[in-house]
Amino acid sequence: MINTTNDPSTPPTQRSIGELVASIKDELVGVVHTEVDIAKKEFTSLGTKAGVIAACAAVVLFLLLSAWVMLLFAAASGLQALGLPAWASFLIVAGVFLLLAAIAGLIAYSFVKKLKAPEVTIETAKGAMTAVQGKRHTAPVSYDDTFEELYGKQVSARTASTPTPGAKDEKAPTEDERVGSVRA
Repeated sequence: MINTTNDPSTPPTQRSIGELVASIKDELVGVVHTEVDIAKKEFTSLGTKAGVIAACAAVVLFLLLSAWVMLLFAAASGLQALGLPAWASFLIVAGVFLLLAAIAGLIAYSFVKKLKAPEVTIETAKGAMTAVQGKRHTAPVSYDDTFEELYGKQVSARTASTPTPGAKDEKAPTEDERVGSVRA
């Protein structure tokens, strides 16, 4: 007998396994829906806060940019007060910032040249994709590879019947023996 309620005072009832599986499925769907609703509420709250933060950040950036422009005019006016013409003072300020931009660009370019693809991550992703697709990743094996090269074990029956590629057969005559037999 199975108690289908959480109340210990109720007597247990008889239910089939199919009914139990169906009730578990229904309860699981209910739990998932509840979790999705909670996540929606949390993300809505987060989205609202992120929107306020983004708006405030945009206002701050606009004000900082405006102040920056005013500082640039002040610098040019200061150079003009030193006796330079207005065009020369603005040109000097612009030239300084072009020089700073060029230096920053060279630094960024040196970092870009050092960037490499995330090889381990790419291999892991490829492995995950093959696993999801149901394919097995096996290393290619050449038929020229010997058992010893693959498994590190020497098998006498295999070496006797099939010679290792590149290995000399003990019964075959060497070059000196063949030349010597031709002369004789």
